[in-house]
Amino acid sequence: MFYEANESVTKSMASSSTLKSFSHHASVLNSNKYSSLMRNSAQVSLQTAECVQGKLPIASYKEGLPHRRRDSGTGNGFPRDREIRHMPQDNYKNFPLFPHPSRMQVTDKKHPSEQLSAYNRLLKEGRLTECVDLLEDMERSGLLDMNKVYHVKFFEKCKSQKAVKEAFRYTKLIPNPTLSTFNMLMSVCGSSQDSEGAFRVLPLVQEAGLKADCKLYTTLISTCAKSGKVDAMFEVFHKMVNAGVEPNVHTYGALIDGCARAGQVAKAFGAYGILRSKKVKPDRVVFNALITACGQSGAVDRAFDVLAEMAAETQPIDPDHVTIGALIKACANAGQVDRAREVYKMIHQYNIKGTPDVYTIAVSCCSQTGDWEFACSVYDDMTTKGVVPDEMFLSALIDAAGHAGKLDAAFEILQKVRAQGIQIGIVSYSSLMGACSNAKNWQKALELYEDLKSMKTKQTIPTVNALITALCDGDQLPKAMEVLSEMKELGLSPNSITYSILLVASEKKDDLEAGLTLLSQAKKDGIIHNPVMCRCIVGMCLRRFEKACTLGEPILSFDSGRPHVDSKWTSVALMVYRETIVAGVMPTTEVLSQVLGCLQLPCDASLKDKLIENLGLSGDTSRCSNLCSLIDGFGEYDPRAYSLVEEAASLGIVPCVSFKRSPIVVDVRNLQTHTAEVYLLTVLKGLKHRLAAGAKLPNISILLSVDETKVMFPKGEKIINLSGRASQAVTALLRRLGLHGKPEDLSSSQSRLGKGIIHQQRDIRTGNLSLD
Repeated sequence: MFYEANESVTKSMASSSTLKSFSHHASVLNSNKYSSLMRNSAQVSLQTAECVQGKLPIASYKEGLPHRRRDSGTGNGFPRDREIRHMPQDNYKNFPLFPHPSRMQVTDKKHPSEQLSAYNRLLKEGRLTECVDLLEDMERSGLLDMNKVYHVKFFEKCKSQKAVKEAFRYTKLIPNPTLSTFNMLMSVCGSSQDSEGAFRVLPLVQEAGLKADCKLYTTLISTCAKSGKVDAMFEVFHKMVNAGVEPNVHTYGALIDGCARAGQVAKAFGAYGILRSKKVKPDRVVFNALITACGQSGAVDRAFDVLAEMAAETQPIDPDHVTIGALIKACANAGQVDRAREVYKMIHQYNIKGTPDVYTIAVSCCSQTGDWEFACSVYDDMTTKGVVPDEMFLSALIDAAGHAGKLDAAFEILQKVRAQGIQIGIVSYSSLMGACSNAKNWQKALELYEDLKSMKTKQTIPTVNALITALCDGDQLPKAMEVLSEMKELGLSPNSITYSILLVASEKKDDLEAGLTLLSQAKKDGIIHNPVMCRCIVGMCLRRFEKACTLGEPILSFDSGRPHVDSKWTSVALMVYRETIVAGVMPTTEVLSQVLGCLQLPCDASLKDKLIENLGLSGDTSRCSNLCSLIDGFGEYDPRAYSLVEEAASLGIVPCVSFKRSPIVVDVRNLQTHTAEVYLLTVLKGLKHRLAAGAKLPNISILLSVDETKVMFPKGEKIINLSGRASQAVTALLRRLGLHGKPEDLSSSQSRLGKGIIHQQRDIRTGNLSLD
C-alpha cells in the first residue's frame, strides 16, 4: 500500500540501503547468477533514486521490475532465479517486499508452490469460495497447473458443505476433465439434493466430448430421487436406455429408492419388474428399498413377501440391519407393534450387530404402546453387542420412558450415560424435557431447565416450548411468561408455537389481558397470527360479549340512524380477525362463528320495539315477524355479519350458494351455530334483492345435520335421529322469522321452505305491512 504523496521523502535512506536490503534476497542464489542479479538490483536502485528526486512517478512501481534479462543463457540456475527472469510483470502486489526510501513497499509474484500451499490451508479450513478465487487468480496470471491440485479432496469438501456453485466453478478450471471429474461434480449435486444443478452436468459432459456412462446417469437418477422428483427420475432412466447405456443393479436400486421416498409403491415394483425382465440380479440394497417402499405406503404384508423373495433367491440373501429396520418401521407405521417386536428377534436369529439406527427404530416403537420393558431389553442388547448409543438412540429411549410414565427412569438413563463418558447433546435433553411435559411434571421440567442454564448448554426453541407446555399444563402461566421473557437472553426467538401454547393457557384461565399482551408481543417479534392464536382471543371476547348481553349492558348504538353493535369486545374480535386475514392466514369456520357471535343482536322484546320504531312503524312485537325482512340484518345480527360471511365465501371458508339452481340448496350441516344462522340469512337477503328486482323466487332446500342415537324402549333398542345444536338454532331462527316449512325427509334433513318465503315476500311487495 502506498502512503500519501505529501509524506516526506527527503528523510529516506539512500539507494545504497536498497542494495543492502536486496542483497539479503540475493544471498540464496547460486554464485554464477549473483552478478547478473546485482545488475538488475542496481537498475532498481537507480529507478528508486530517481523516484525520490521526483524524476519518476511513484505509480511506475506498479509495473514491476523495469528490465528483464533476455541475454542470459540456459543452465542449471536456481529455479527462483529463472522465475524472476521470466515471470510476467503484472500483478505487482505479489512480488517479494522491497523497502522503499519513503517507506513504500514493492512486491514480487509469489511462487506457485506458495500459492498452492495457501490454497491447501484454505481448503483445510473449509473456505471453498476463497479457494476457487485463488485458483482463478492463478489462472489469470498463467500460473495455474490443475494437475498439481488434488480434485477429490475439493469435491469431498463441497459435498460436506453442499457447495454446488463452488464445485461448478472449480470444474471449469480443469482443462481436460474426465468422466470421473463429472461424476464427482454430480455427486456434489446429489448430496445437495440439487436436481437443477445435476441436469447442468450432462451438457458439460457433451461439451467435453465425452459420453455419459452408467455411473453418471445413476447418480443423476439418485439426485432426482433425493429431490422427490419421481417423474424426472424415470425420464432420465429412459434417456439413459435410449442412449445405449445399460442400467445396472445400482441404477434400479436408485429408481426403487426414489419411489420409496415418494411412497409410490406401485412404481417401485414396476422398476423391480423391469430389473427382473432384463435378467439383472437384485442385491440386498434393491430388496431393502422395496421393503422401505412397502412400509411408506402401509403395505406390510407385501414387505414380508419381499423378505420371502430374498430367501428364495438362487443364492439366498440374508437380511441385514437395514432390512430389519425397514420391516420394523413398516410394522410400526401400520400400528402393528407386536409384529415389529417379532421382527426385532431376527437380529438374534441372523446374529446381526447393526448400527444405532436399527435399535433406535426398535425403541421408537415402544413410544406407541409405552412398553418400557421392551425398550430396556433393546438397550441391553445394544450394549451387549458393543454398539455405542448415539444421540438419536438416547433421545428415542428417553422418549419411550416418558410415554411409559417412567420419568425417573429417563433421568437415570441420562446420569448413567454421562457416567460412562458418553457425550450428551441438546437432542437428548430436549427429549427429556418433552418427557417431563408429557408427564405433566412442571417441577422436573423447571429443574432441568435450570440445570441446562447452569451448564451453559445452548438450548433450542423446542426445548423451551416443551418447558412452557409443562408449565401451562400445570397452571403456571405467570412462570411460563417469565420463561418467555428469558428466551431472548438465551439467544432464542419465540415462534408461533410458543405464543400458541401461551395463548391457549390464557384462554383456559380466561385471562384476556394476558392474551392481548402476548398477541402484542408476538407482533413485535414478527410472528404472524395463526388460527389457534386468533381462536383464543376471539373466544375470550365472545364470552365477555355474551355475558354483557345477559347482564343487560348496553351494546347497541343508534347514532348512525341504523342499529349496530357497539362493544369493545366486538371491536377487539373484529380487529384480530381482520389482522389474521391480512396476514394471509385462513381463519377456520369455528373462528368465523365466534366473530359472528360477537355481532348477534340480543333477543329482547324491548329491542324489537325500538327497531320497529326506528322504521317509523308501530305494532305488537309478538306478531312482528312480517316486518323482520325490512330491518337490516333481519333484526338478528349486525349488518357487518353478512359482509363477513360473503367475504368468507369468497375465501372458501364457507361454501358459495348458487341462485341459478332450483331449488336453492343451503347446506349448513358442517357449520357452527352462528355461521349457520348468518349463512342462511345472507341467502334470504339475496333473495330479497332479487324479489325487489322482479325476479321469480325458487324454493329453498336447507340441509340440516342430525345425529343418530340409540334409545332403549320397552320393546327393545331403537335408533332415532336427533338434530344437532346448529340445526336447532336454525329451526328457531326460522320460527322467529315466521317462515314455516315441513321436513320432507328427516334422514337427509331437507326442509323445503319456499312457500313461507314467497307468502311473506308477496305481502312485502304488495305493501301489506299489517301485523295480521
